[in-house]
Amino acid sequence: MKGISFYLISLSICFFISCSGLQKKELGPKDLKIEALSSSIKLLSDDMGLLKNEILKINAKKPSVQRIIVEADNFWKKGDLSNSSSLLERALRIAKNESAVYLRLSHLRLEQGLTKESSAFASRGLINKEASAWEVVLLSIYTNNN
Repeated sequence: MKGISFYLISLSICFFISCSGLQKKELGPKDLKIEALSSSIKLLSDDMGLLKNEILKINAKKPSVQRIIVEADNFWKKGDLSNSSSLLERALRIAKNESAVYLRLSHLRLEQGLTKESSAFASRGLINKEASAWEVVLLSIYTNNN
């Protein structure tokens, strides 16, 4: 019995000593940067025009696909969503691993009011292993948009 009591007392003392060493973590510069990034992403998801401008800055990795994207972007800027969508679908048939195409199709579908299709394109883009971190962040906005 004495052995168990001694063991429990020792365990209790160790517990209290370890808890007293815990300090409240103060926010450092890295935490503030993450907080700023988080608020920037929230701003992007709330402002469709700003989000579109960010997407238009992203280029394809393959030159042949980039030429199609430039043409699709021109139609998109003029408000011709149908021709832009057709060209982007063509680019997708050429290269299934271009995140720039998935991003544009996600945003186009959202502009057309097709939220499920928008989310589906974004989900497929997220599967792409070649997507940059920024592309993943942008694609995530569309998967969370429903």
